[in-house]
Amino acid sequence: MINVIRKKGVNPVTKTVLHWIQWTRVSTVVETALAKKMARGGTYSVGEASGVMLDFPQFIIDELLNGNAVKVAGLGEFKLKVSAKADPDPEKVTTRGAQVSVLFEADDELKSRLQNEAEFKIVTTPTPEGQKDADSAETPTESDGPSSEGGPSSEGGPSSEG
Repeated sequence: MINVIRKKGVNPVTKTVLHWIQWTRVSTVVETALAKKMARGGTYSVGEASGVMLDFPQFIIDELLNGNAVKVAGLGEFKLKVSAKADPDPEKVTTRGAQVSVLFEADDELKSRLQNEAEFKIVTTPTPEGQKDADSAETPTESDGPSSEGGPSSEGGPSSEG
């Protein structure tokens, strides 16, 4: 069950009142809890599953540092975004001060399963852990589509992500 809360805001330009739903976190599941779930299947011990999950990020980091994207079937693809200060003179564009970000694009199968299997429950008050997420959204504009902040959806369907 995916908990969502109703949000309301006013477009500062058009003064239109907008309503939308936004995902609110129930809790954060850590790798040890996932390892226990994996172990119930009988293939892995809790220690094996936990060890793989704890080692996995380092392997992703190593591949990204080698200039590779990392695709995990059923999960998605990790890629790097590198940006630096722009300048009209190409000689002044260097790697000095370059910023590195990690981008993640969910696998189509993951997105499809979430969309098709999602069941929503509108709650009146976010849970304590979800409080920050629920209240951190900026007031959207009418042209906003689905966003990570869960602004109004131009498609009319659920638009909340985490």
